[in-house]
Amino acid sequence: MKPRILFNIAISVVVLAGAGFAVRLMMAHRRQPDQRKRQKPIPKVLAPKIKPRMNYRVRIVDYGNARAYVQPLITPQVKGVVVAKTDDFLSGKYVRKGQVLFRIDPTDYTLSVQRARSRIDLLKAQLARLEQEQKNLTESKKIETSLVKLADEQLRRVKKLLEADAGSENEVDMARETLLGRQRQLQGIVSQLALIGPQRRQLTAELASADVELAQAKVNLDRCTITSPVTGRVLNCRAEIGQLVQAGGNCGEITGSDIMEVPVSVPATELKWLDEEMLNICRYGNVAPGESAPIKAVVKWQQDKNVTWSGCLGRIEAGLDAKTRKSTLVIIVKNPKPGTGPELKVNFFCKVSIVGKIIPRVYVLPREAILPDSSVYVVVEGRLRKKTVKVSRYTGGKALILPGNGISDGDRVVTGSIAQPVIGMKVKPVGKTPKASSATTKPGKAALAS
Repeated sequence: MKPRILFNIAISVVVLAGAGFAVRLMMAHRRQPDQRKRQKPIPKVLAPKIKPRMNYRVRIVDYGNARAYVQPLITPQVKGVVVAKTDDFLSGKYVRKGQVLFRIDPTDYTLSVQRARSRIDLLKAQLARLEQEQKNLTESKKIETSLVKLADEQLRRVKKLLEADAGSENEVDMARETLLGRQRQLQGIVSQLALIGPQRRQLTAELASADVELAQAKVNLDRCTITSPVTGRVLNCRAEIGQLVQAGGNCGEITGSDIMEVPVSVPATELKWLDEEMLNICRYGNVAPGESAPIKAVVKWQQDKNVTWSGCLGRIEAGLDAKTRKSTLVIIVKNPKPGTGPELKVNFFCKVSIVGKIIPRVYVLPREAILPDSSVYVVVEGRLRKKTVKVSRYTGGKALILPGNGISDGDRVVTGSIAQPVIGMKVKPVGKTPKASSATTKPGKAALAS
């Protein structure tokens, strides 16, 4: 091997050995970097300080379909042939209260009125004749009484003549016969006068009966004109000109539009949130349509939520619904006059808000803050804790908790979401929703993980 090659190899070995020694020296004298402990970030949670609501007005909200307060059947009270009919008595058209719908042939009923009047005139004539007969008999009685007195005096004179031997027995008998005849005549007149009273009472009773018959005949004649009992829309019509209708037959149906009602079904437990005294008025007093009722309600049409009507709790239907086990509250709404506002119509689907009690002091939490085990997350001294609460009422997306049922003034109740909640973990409560959150778990769902 050439000396130059050996020299290059030796130089390379020396350089590598020096480099290794230098690396070892640097490793032996290197400076260790500062160690930093990894800190876990404290999550922020939405947990504002809870303050009670004062004089909180409870409202019972539910839904229902509007219906007519009255929906009468058109049933004539007399039978006959329809001879006239208004053009408005057709399905879908509006009619006014008192408007004539159709007329029944009045011929038979007009004759009944005339017959009753004729009978009354006859009875009145008989009564007048009876009065005159009484007067005549009274005068005849006076005359016969005088004649009886004269005959009696004549009999006494004849008897005196007989006693003085100036008369005969035959004259006495004739005088006695005359007296008896006059007495018999007077007795007949008295008997006729005694019958005047019963005859008068009989004719008076017959006259009263005839008056009733006349009144009934007039009523039947008036009933030949069929009018609308309410203002509203005609649902159906079953009467046509020339048709024979029967008394009590169904000739049509009209839905009243002046007053409507909206039945809403609510849990029976909701009734305790209504004023008990006012509720009893509605339960037993049955508020009349249009009258001011103590329990107010607002009816909102769901198809156009800007359209509302003022109503009141008119009554509570008896018992509970067999299927839903709910109580049905009937809200009465008086429609505005035509042209003054929107009209609540049949089958409008409405949201009903009934004004309930005023609670002097109550805590209102979002419904999502209530965990499945009837508790809430609270932040105590920067750590997550649990509190058992008693919810008095759920309404919409809110939960109402009365004082003394688990919540106190100033409690920081978690109303937002928490990522993987663990009891005792450190959290940072904020009064407003944090800008960024790494969690999507809601309190109710997080409780299962803990």
